Amino acid sequence: MRKIILCFAIGIMLTISTSIPCFAQMPQGPGVLRSVPQGKKMPQAGPFMHKISSASSSDGLNWFHDNRVLLKHASVPCAIVTESGAIRVYYVDASQTPENVNCAESKDNGNSFDVLGCTIENRTGSRAVDPSIVRLPDGRYRLYYFAVESGFDQNQHSIYCAESQDGVHFIQIQKVFSYSGLVDPDVFLVGNDWLMYVYSSADRCTVVARSSDGLNFQYVGPLSLRNFGTVAPIKLSDGRYRLYAFDQPGMKSIYSFVSSDCLNWTQEPGVRLQAPAGRRITDPFVVLLPDNSWKMIFKTEEEIRRFPKKNIPLGNVLISQ
Repeated sequence: MRKIILCFAIGIMLTISTSIPCFAQMPQGPGVLRSVPQGKKMPQAGPFMHKISSASSSDGLNWFHDNRVLLKHASVPCAIVTESGAIRVYYVDASQTPENVNCAESKDNGNSFDVLGCTIENRTGSRAVDPSIVRLPDGRYRLYYFAVESGFDQNQHSIYCAESQDGVHFIQIQKVFSYSGLVDPDVFLVGNDWLMYVYSSADRCTVVARSSDGLNFQYVGPLSLRNFGTVAPIKLSDGRYRLYAFDQPGMKSIYSFVSSDCLNWTQEPGVRLQAPAGRRITDPFVVLLPDNSWKMIFKTEEEIRRFPKKNIPLGNVLISQ
């Protein structure tokens, strides 16, 4: 699903890229940072350095970059089209400390976005990250997220949900699923069943959970797709589902798959979208617009430069880097 940045001591920053979320340790403190305060040093890696961009398509298969940055210091997007036809993006906002879920809306087909200031009342933990949004049949919005209660580890993690009438101001409802090392949930309806794709850093793969009410999920097993980072699929007019996924570990290409049950996927020929030169591309969340065109919202970041390993002396200890 997405990626997670782990920062270690000894003056070395190690970036691990998998299909897990953009969740990073950042300075703690209240307030929302729309610009970097004078004299304040901000992170040089992780979600603070990520951007959200978009691509467009007329058929869902042939995609073209819009060549614009929608949001800076933003990561792990998902999207929904409101009743009025606006595109609303939910994402990890790393311009605030600590980073948390936020949302922004476009009323001009994705050309520009206004930040709305998403809140979650009674939230568990210091951070709610890796959002997944669902519009309920009665018009309410349900937000799923990884509630960060402490530092990242391989122990049991929990996914929570919150609900809202306006899709901006949420109230946390309950914990919905727990499993080892969970990060980055994607929740969606398939018939009368709710499915969750969620990455387990302990299992090193995306796992599937199922629920009859969207509030209590049970583990099903690993998702059949390997070496791909996934998001929630989109339902096609013929009743099938299409899943857009990025390659791992390269994170340079977006591919598509089709399925009738969202458990068994068949890859479609060709590449849907390539990353711009020098950048990586992940989290390709797709929505269908009122004019029947398609919009893909995704995360980009600079491609990590790889250097040959060398031994660096540290006192009487040699560290292999």
